[in-house]
Amino acid sequence: MRLFLFIFKLLGFFINHAPEKEKFYIEDKWTIELPLDWEEKLLEINFELDNSPILETVFFQLGSDLSIGVYSLNLLKDDNYRKVEADIQEVATVFEEIMDKTEDRKEYKIPNYKSSKFKAYECTYYKNDKKFYAIKSGFFMKGCLLRVNITSTIKKEVEKAICHLFSIKKVDPKDIIYFDKNNNCNNCNTYYLSSFKKADSKDILHFNKNYSCK
Repeated sequence: MRLFLFIFKLLGFFINHAPEKEKFYIEDKWTIELPLDWEEKLLEINFELDNSPILETVFFQLGSDLSIGVYSLNLLKDDNYRKVEADIQEVATVFEEIMDKTEDRKEYKIPNYKSSKFKAYECTYYKNDKKFYAIKSGFFMKGCLLRVNITSTIKKEVEKAICHLFSIKKVDPKDIIYFDKNNNCNNCNTYYLSSFKKADSKDILHFNKNYSCK
């Protein structure tokens, strides 16, 4: 009996002392929960396949080299003279083409997790004379690729931060509609699948209106 009471008290201790988290928005389409000592910034980066400028949301931990960079690609294809969302397998193929640009990569498997709509690779690289370890992952959805890169100079920090991937959720549909109405589509990361050129504004507007991530 005393053993059970001890276990219940121990569970209560962990629950009461669980670190508080804050909900951050990713492109007004998803949310991610991170500890309170994390910050965010928006960066313009070069897309790996054609060096065109795209926007990436970067979350970083104060006093650490640990960061999580997130961006999404809306992918359109031709279907009987109209633009439609790319299939999930086509989105997965785009992810592989992006990862082909990364040298010395190795597939990374999350323990006890397997999904045909997710894949990750690990690699190392140097930046500002520092060696970084990274896990670069992709979530595959109809018409949409969500890229999440976790990096740090400490490998254990990156592997521990993987848990944050599972806190990513879609925002409420009513919020998506609100954000789309006020969205500046010049900043949308929307590409034609056939040519990897940025989509025309008329196609971006049509795509956002019918946006869905299944």
